[in-house]
Amino acid sequence: MRHHGQPRLPGWLLWSAVPAILLIIAFGLWLRLEARGPTPIDTSWLDLVGLDRDTVPYWIAVVLAEVGGGTGAVACTGVLAAIFALRRRFRSAGFLVTAMAAGICMSELLKAVVTRLRPIDQLYESTGFSYPSGHSMGAAALAVSLAIIAARAHGRRVRAAQAAVTQSTAAQAAVTEAAAAQTADTPATDADADDGTDPIPAPRLAFHWSFVPAAAWVLAMMWSRTGLQVHWLTDTIAGALIGIAAAVLVDELWSLLARRTRSPRLALWFEG
Repeated sequence: MRHHGQPRLPGWLLWSAVPAILLIIAFGLWLRLEARGPTPIDTSWLDLVGLDRDTVPYWIAVVLAEVGGGTGAVACTGVLAAIFALRRRFRSAGFLVTAMAAGICMSELLKAVVTRLRPIDQLYESTGFSYPSGHSMGAAALAVSLAIIAARAHGRRVRAAQAAVTQSTAAQAAVTEAAAAQTADTPATDADADDGTDPIPAPRLAFHWSFVPAAAWVLAMMWSRTGLQVHWLTDTIAGALIGIAAAVLVDELWSLLARRTRSPRLALWFEG
């Protein structure tokens, strides 16, 4: 039996990524054509979470804004990708970079098309258009990508342990069969042996605890952007969904490349 070791993400997550992007685009076009300003839920949320200057929550939100800005997100992505590359985990490094790049491209393209204005009474200086939130997108793309990488590494360890147990059991069975064949004076044959060519369907990636802090980080960034009154709630929702979708779709692309490649060396590169 043979198969590529990379499990795929759950089917429902893959199938929901594209509709989520289409919904974000549709809402953005509606904002562009009909109502560029805030929706009722946007104004209500901003009144609810608005912060006071020089308070502890305010400075926490400012720190999150600084860390999650364009420079901070790109720097974190570059540093983490370099660490993965140095550890010869090239698939993780490439996946992290391409997921962030895909998220940035989608986010900036939508900003240019929708041209939604930011809230007027900002508590933190921010420029550019409002929809979608680049900070929320970057936080989601990076955090979800890291969670997928952690879940994949955990899955590899579990499968390696299971394979070791299976091999040990198979070896014991082979010894028992050989002893039985010798006792019966019947030569052992390879007629029923596995030829090693039948593909095994790729398993699904199981839930891992790393998705919990990833979700907390994304929600914190969304709170920061709306608490500082530099984004509407719908901006942050759209940004987070774009980042999640980018991580999910790019991960599936890398898994597809791993399954399609015929080169053992490239397969290890895509799976490492």
